[in-house]
Amino acid sequence: MAPTTSNANNKTTVGIDIGTESTKVTLGSNYSCEIVRTDAGMHTFPTAVSFQGKVRHMGETANTKGKNSVIHLNRLLQLPSPPQPVVGEGGCDISLEDFYPFEYSTNNDDDDDDNGELTVTVEYNGTATKFSAAAVLAMLLRTVSQSVQATMARLGATDVKQDDILYLISIVPNSSPFVQEQVLDAAYAAGFVHTKLVESPVAYAATYQRKFPEFNTGKTAMILDMGHALTSVSIVQFGEADEEEKQESTIPTFKVLSANTLHSFGAASVDLQLWKHFQTSMPKLDSVKAKSRAGQRLLAGANKMKHLLSQLPEGSVTVENVGENDTDVVLQATRSALADLCTEESKMLQDLIQKTVKEANLEKALDAVEIVGGGCRIPWVQAAIQQVVGADATLSRSLDDTSAALGAALVGELELSQETELTMSIADPNEAVLERRKKLVEDEQVMAVLDEDEKAKSNLRNQMEALVLELRSAKQGRHGALLPTDALDEYLNEMDDWCFSEEADDATRDVMVNKLTDFQTKSREMCAEYYSAVEKEHATKEQEMEEEAKKAQLENAAHGDGGDEEDHDNRRLPKKRRMEIVMKNKNEATELFKDGNWKFAAARYTKALTHCAKFVDLSPEDAQEVNDLKVTLNLNLALSYSKLGNLDQALRVCNEALSLSDSSAKAYYRRASIYYEKKRWDDAKQDIVKAKKLAEGDKAIQKLSERIDLQLKKQKEKEKKMASKMFG
Repeated sequence: MAPTTSNANNKTTVGIDIGTESTKVTLGSNYSCEIVRTDAGMHTFPTAVSFQGKVRHMGETANTKGKNSVIHLNRLLQLPSPPQPVVGEGGCDISLEDFYPFEYSTNNDDDDDDNGELTVTVEYNGTATKFSAAAVLAMLLRTVSQSVQATMARLGATDVKQDDILYLISIVPNSSPFVQEQVLDAAYAAGFVHTKLVESPVAYAATYQRKFPEFNTGKTAMILDMGHALTSVSIVQFGEADEEEKQESTIPTFKVLSANTLHSFGAASVDLQLWKHFQTSMPKLDSVKAKSRAGQRLLAGANKMKHLLSQLPEGSVTVENVGENDTDVVLQATRSALADLCTEESKMLQDLIQKTVKEANLEKALDAVEIVGGGCRIPWVQAAIQQVVGADATLSRSLDDTSAALGAALVGELELSQETELTMSIADPNEAVLERRKKLVEDEQVMAVLDEDEKAKSNLRNQMEALVLELRSAKQGRHGALLPTDALDEYLNEMDDWCFSEEADDATRDVMVNKLTDFQTKSREMCAEYYSAVEKEHATKEQEMEEEAKKAQLENAAHGDGGDEEDHDNRRLPKKRRMEIVMKNKNEATELFKDGNWKFAAARYTKALTHCAKFVDLSPEDAQEVNDLKVTLNLNLALSYSKLGNLDQALRVCNEALSLSDSSAKAYYRRASIYYEKKRWDDAKQDIVKAKKLAEGDKAIQKLSERIDLQLKKQKEKEKKMASKMFG
């Protein structure tokens, strides 16, 4: 879908809402307000960046739990000074920042590089490295920019330059100039040419007016947004646009009468109250500390309890490995008890609403009350709102989690329609600001080059490992007898060991290229007789397939079957006939995979899975057969994605396989392999332990387990070195 409309400047607007846990991005109305999706198809970007060795992972690929994972980026921007925890009546003297796995500091007068802003310290490229909050946000925004370009290309746009895009970033009301400056710094470092900041009440009002154009003539609406760590309340008055304005824009006029924000209060405040309650009231948990793994698990359990009590009057949640000696602990709570715990928070919210209403100086009752954000699903939060606005008031949910991003894009379009020339640039004439942004850009460019280099090296390593696996598997194949078994085994073990050695970790890209070339050359020389037989067989199969294709065309023509439509039909076919179609696609995929055509193999495995969903009237035995086949197809598809270097998709289909069968050793092994490639050693260890229990004595599983243990050992050694560098 190409752009549907254009503005006076022929610019595209992109709205961005940087949330505490996730970031939402939408295109403007000239792209039908399309939501910008990640590479894996998610409609939000986790607001996180993680570091592994020399590689950065931004957004969806970030590990949000490791000690080198920086989360809650928008929260960090709000912390120019040490955070002040919300102290409730229940004695909740902890803050979100107490749980952060990374080290951070603010207003460090002893360090001239800090300039009073927050910095995080992580292990990157082998050293303890400091990044400003703006620098980390720039990393995420660069990934967002790439996804914007990809989405626009998918919708039919070609050769879109950054100069043709106006980015509108939504910020909460009353954000300090310091916070605004950091956001603009990050946008500049991410490569944005034109950026403007839009306060969230304005963005929400733009979306609301677009959705309800009849809501005008002086009507007022309260918009309350309670996110994970921030809560804002605003009152907006909508007015009728005159005829000239209606012709220029679809967005009539509106005015924000008042707006206020609590920067240390949100849905997470409830999690913290529950965490403190369980930690202090249960003897098994009194030794649990916030930054520990047990503390993180308890916080996740508290979050789960909050969601449960938003739906039920009482709840029970089991938290694993949190008590003494890693025992499981059962948490129990009631909705009324939670409301009692959050009495102080309820008062804070009511005070915020009352202050905003008073400042709006309304002459009549509100016409609408809109609630946005996960926190507004909590019963005591809704009760607190209605105590102020009235029990008869309807709390409406007309705005969703993308409304701030969409509204920002719409506001940009309105401004563009009133400008004859786009002059909105985030460049600042102030020399100090320009110098700071220049340094951010230079640092980002250096890291981006390192990212690409590491990505290329990873791809080269994958090719070597794939060749090792291919030749090992070939020994059991049709022409395996032609391989020089002993010499080949010795050489493959040598290459395998090198791929996972420190020498390989430290090798340059050129060294990796030469190593792969030598490997390919020597293996062809050692296995010349084998490759000759394989190529001859392949040529014969190609000829047979061409003849079969011609024969199939003649048969289809004779029966009026329409070619390959059987792969797309939704007819109620007998099980036998549908299974033939599934196996046809599966077998073709396997042949394509063997020949290294992994992209096409993945497409065929996907098609086979599509047909697996079309079986009807299956007996329990047949249903189990189809389920087992789905597991196999998903695992084959995961391997295809791994070969293509698309580890996120590979992980997704492995998860699908395990959802179909949680007793598949091969599924746990495959997922552990993917976690290994993603350097998520702890996750890989958990899966390989399960695989070993399900398939005792399996050599491949045992070998991967040894590699994982080796990497965990290296990681612990690095952590000790880092600790000695950071703390003395």
